[in-house]
Amino acid sequence: MSAGALQELEVSMPDLPDDATTARRTLQLHVALSCPANAAELARRVGRPERAVRDDLDAMIANGTIHVQEGVLRTSAAARLVAEALPGEVREIHDLVLADVDAASARPATLIALAESGCRDPKLLGHLVRVVNEHPDGASVTAILNAVARSTGLEDDGVQLLRATDASIRGRTELVLRLTEALVTAGSAATRKRAAVLAAGAHVQSARLERAGALYRHVGGDELGQDAAWAVMSALGRGDLEAARVWRAAMGDDALTSQSSGLLDFADGLLRSVEEPGSVSLDRLARSLSALGPFGAELVLPDTPAAVGALFAISRGEPATAEVLLDRALRAGLGGEAGRRRHLLVSAWSLMVQGRLHAADQRVESLGSPEELGDRDLLFYWGLRAGLARRRSDAHETRAAWREFRDRTLGVSLSLYDLLPLGEMMVVAARLHDAERVAPMVEQALSVLEGLGHPPSWAAPLHWCGVQAAFQSEDPAALMPHANALATAASRSSYAATLARAGRTWLDVLRREADLAAVEVSVRELAATGHVWDASRLAGQAALQHPDREGTLAMMQLAREVSKSHQQTQPVPLRSSTLTARELEVGRLVLDGQGYRAIGEQLFISPKTVEHHVARIRNRLGATSRGELLEMLHDIVTATDQ
Repeated sequence: MSAGALQELEVSMPDLPDDATTARRTLQLHVALSCPANAAELARRVGRPERAVRDDLDAMIANGTIHVQEGVLRTSAAARLVAEALPGEVREIHDLVLADVDAASARPATLIALAESGCRDPKLLGHLVRVVNEHPDGASVTAILNAVARSTGLEDDGVQLLRATDASIRGRTELVLRLTEALVTAGSAATRKRAAVLAAGAHVQSARLERAGALYRHVGGDELGQDAAWAVMSALGRGDLEAARVWRAAMGDDALTSQSSGLLDFADGLLRSVEEPGSVSLDRLARSLSALGPFGAELVLPDTPAAVGALFAISRGEPATAEVLLDRALRAGLGGEAGRRRHLLVSAWSLMVQGRLHAADQRVESLGSPEELGDRDLLFYWGLRAGLARRRSDAHETRAAWREFRDRTLGVSLSLYDLLPLGEMMVVAARLHDAERVAPMVEQALSVLEGLGHPPSWAAPLHWCGVQAAFQSEDPAALMPHANALATAASRSSYAATLARAGRTWLDVLRREADLAAVEVSVRELAATGHVWDASRLAGQAALQHPDREGTLAMMQLAREVSKSHQQTQPVPLRSSTLTARELEVGRLVLDGQGYRAIGEQLFISPKTVEHHVARIRNRLGATSRGELLEMLHDIVTATDQ
């Protein structure tokens, strides 16, 4: 600090000892570099008691050293203080401020002060991008963003791409499309590719897969590289299996990075979900989550392996597996804010079909305003609202949600990934005697499934809802196509077989021809596949239809038993001591989606030994299915890590 500056400071504070003068000079420098809001913020950064800092600030405001303007602290001597401070001192304060604003929304005044004092940290650029996206009319912060970007070598196109990337992570699809509109056909080849991929991702999030596919074709498989995984997803969503295979072939099989590996597994998992009825696809999607999860919010993901994997798991009667995948993704922050909303919606759906309505409500409430959701997620949101209301027999709320869903689907092309909310709305529309409104959407969905060879793991829930809708409307003609589809799929899918049997049993109940033993079997099978609410309702209807009191009481007891056993919100946690140390190691890696060979390589044991360990784990825990095993392992690992 120069002698003149020190003399000026001493004139304003003549009676202070040297250490007090230094403390206030430090506060003034912090004010110059960050425009803090209050004493608490400054105290946190300088490591002093808040009261002491407040007293110093009051004195400095009184003598004019600092002042309050537009809600923040400022000093008119900012430029001189920065020029006279040691470079290391300035960098240290920059680091403190950037670390502090990471956890909160950055104020434009703070970012401008950092930039004007010479900060060029990449974090500052990211914060500026976010603030400009939130406040696009702020001319001063926009000018600072452009200046900082130019100082790092970025031109205007690069700034637009940064803004589009940030908007994509936050699910602001319309902003992404506005920012990339001119870049898709202009600028350098790299800019065109990046803009097209971002715009296509926004179309995926907005349920416009045809437009997404056009943009992926515009870029081409050779240029897309591993991003062709999203073209695979888009093609399958539209029912174009052949195009999906072509896009997958364009990706090749080389994966030199975790991101490439994750995208390859994502594409393979999706393809196998329609080509093979087994659980291999879920394993691939879980592996994709393991590879991409560590990137958290850094990656731009039109959808996530956790969300798609969970949709597939729910669709094949494994909601417990869906919960495991979604919980891992939420803890990792995968996909940023857009990913968080997507994961919460699918998690709420999983809870709803299991009859855990209060827990589903909590998930929906944590989303905040539905206005933040894109078209794709709004389908799930209003489907959830309608489904929850239907299960509570709330006719008013059911009608309101149906109207919203009906309006939101105007002009929207439904895809493979929208079958769950569509199925729910089939039942709601039948109940409200408005089935004609949903019929074109059902035809569209059936066309998508037909293009994929009618994969049972994706199709079964839609046909189950079709059966339920036919029961609601008492329409035998509407029942038969869905009942026949389930019966046909039963040979390829045990879940479809369960639903087919339950449908026949339900029809017998409505005809007053049901055998109580058959009803109990179907009720327990439905509950085991996650359809707890439907299972309880089937038992309840059997109780109402049964002619004698003993049978009625038995069915009522069964309904209560099924509901109670699946609605425990605080399950007794499994202890890690249930497993040996080696089994716990293997269990962690299984939960991460690793295959036997990969686990063996990490633990220096053979794949066969890994298989034996998994078999012993299953026996120790008493798991009767793969989904139950994953759920139990998740509980053990979570309890161990706490």
